[in-house]
Amino acid sequence: MASVAGRVEKYILDLLNKNHVAVFKRNEMAILLNCAPSQINYVLQTRFSTEKGYKVESQRGGGGFIRITKISSKGQTVLEEISYMLEKGVTQKQSQNIISRLVEQGIFTQREGNILVEATAASTLDLPLPARDIIRGKILKSAIVYVCKLS
Repeated sequence: MASVAGRVEKYILDLLNKNHVAVFKRNEMAILLNCAPSQINYVLQTRFSTEKGYKVESQRGGGGFIRITKISSKGQTVLEEISYMLEKGVTQKQSQNIISRLVEQGIFTQREGNILVEATAASTLDLPLPARDIIRGKILKSAIVYVCKLS
């Protein structure tokens, strides 16, 4: 049997595949999938983040909703979406998620992605935190800017 998180993710992905956007009310989805609203929050934070290629908007209140859209795969658009995050710094896990997404979308080749994963690894960036995360973000941003110039 699939985990609750897996069921929630599948439901959202099905909505995205049908409509190119997923719009739902958290409480209604929780009732439909027989789970707690906090489990939906967990899935949104871990599987539908900006670095994984999604834009999540939410409106609170009685008529509140959640809207999820897939971010465009063009390099410049991706850079605009994640630029702020990269400037603040990114963890190794966030970096790997961003690189995987860019490889899947054809912005980086698999080889370029592998090189970037190694170049941004904690073992390569032998610096204390938060400097390591900031440098990692700058490396990724430079690589994306370079690829955008080539396109």
